[in-house]
Amino acid sequence: MASPHNECIADSLDDSPSDSTTIVSPTADAHTHTIIFLHGREDFSSDLAQYFFDSKSSDDRSMAEIFPSIRWVFPTAKLRFSAQRDFEFSSSSFTEALKGPEERQELMVPGLRESIGEIVEIVKDEATLVPVGNIILGGISQGCATAVLTLLASDVELGGFIGWCSWLPFQQAIERIQKESKDTTPIFLAHSRDDETVPFAMGEGLYQTLERLGFNVTWKKYEDGGHWIHAEHGVDDMSTFLEDVMKD
Repeated sequence: MASPHNECIADSLDDSPSDSTTIVSPTADAHTHTIIFLHGREDFSSDLAQYFFDSKSSDDRSMAEIFPSIRWVFPTAKLRFSAQRDFEFSSSSFTEALKGPEERQELMVPGLRESIGEIVEIVKDEATLVPVGNIILGGISQGCATAVLTLLASDVELGGFIGWCSWLPFQQAIERIQKESKDTTPIFLAHSRDDETVPFAMGEGLYQTLERLGFNVTWKKYEDGGHWIHAEHGVDDMSTFLEDVMKD
């Protein structure tokens, strides 16, 4: 069954921005798993897919080459209004630029609710193709932040979660009201200490909160790597996590 989303099948990725969902189809005969991966602020799915698959393992393979049975879904967020700027920008989660983890977050709620609803619909669409337990959700930066809140807000147990260079919005409120989770979704988080976009301490706070909530979290921290997948170890570390997840 084909997804109703406006898809750009990424047989060959280019540099032109697109408001479509970028799909990278499995190259294996069987489609066994789907990964839904959300981009960061002022980015597009086509850009993320290009750079994501440019990241290589220690044996010079991309994630698509390592996992040929995975269907990769890179949604492009709808344009949101920014309270800080007088123009629209593509943001997979919020209407505010990074200022502080708890600052003016009331402005984020309407767009955030819409984004979470959109992600849940994508999960439902993909669940017509593979079991929901074979769907992995994730993202980078604000995309990861939105995906984490989707995981906490929904009652769907996914096959796994992958997050890079991110933080937990509303962390203080979540720590006060969120009960220990019964969700068994395994989580992979990674962050570099020299990240100048999202401070390492905020990523560590995300890890600590999810662990306190009872999630099984694999936490990878790097001395360098900036605001991206770690060039030397990132793909290898993600692959190890996915291999374990896909065994179950």
